[in-house]
Amino acid sequence: MKIRLISMTVLACLVLATTPIALAADYDVELVVPSGKKTKETDSVLSFGDSEMSVTPDKQKFKNDAKTFAFEDIESAEYSYAKKPMLSGGGAIATALVAGLFVLPFLFMKKKKHWITVQTETEFAVIKMKKSNYRSILAEFKTNGVEVVEIKEEKKDK
Repeated sequence: MKIRLISMTVLACLVLATTPIALAADYDVELVVPSGKKTKETDSVLSFGDSEMSVTPDKQKFKNDAKTFAFEDIESAEYSYAKKPMLSGGGAIATALVAGLFVLPFLFMKKKKHWITVQTETEFAVIKMKKSNYRSILAEFKTNGVEVVEIKEEKKDK
C-alpha cells in the first residue's frame, strides 16, 4: 500500500512538473523607468515564455513602460554587479543615445546591485534583479539562446 501511494505521488509530481504552468517562469525584479527628467526603479514582473521575455511594472501608472522582447531580436544582454548598471562600450553609446539624461541618477547610487541590460535594435530595458533570483534569471537567458556578457567594474589603483 505504501509503495502504491509513493508511486502515485511521484507520478503526480512528474506530471505537474512538465505542464506549461510549470514551464512559465516569473521573477520579481525592478524595471528602470523614466519619471519626468529622472528615472525610477519600479517593482515589476519579469516573465519568460517560449519565444519572448517581458517586463511588466506592477504599478498602473508605469504599465505603458512594459517591455517585451523576442529572444531572436535581442542583440545584447549585459550583466553587472555594481552600484549602477554597467554597459560595454557599444552598449553605453546606444543607451546614451536612446536614454539621454535618464542615466544620470545612476551616478549617485551607493550599494552594489545585480543588473541586466537587454537591448534590441530599437529598444532597451535596464532591470535590477534580486540577490535571490539573479542566477535563475541569467540561466533563463542562456536556456533561451541569449548570451549574457558579464561586465565587471574596473578596480581603482590605490
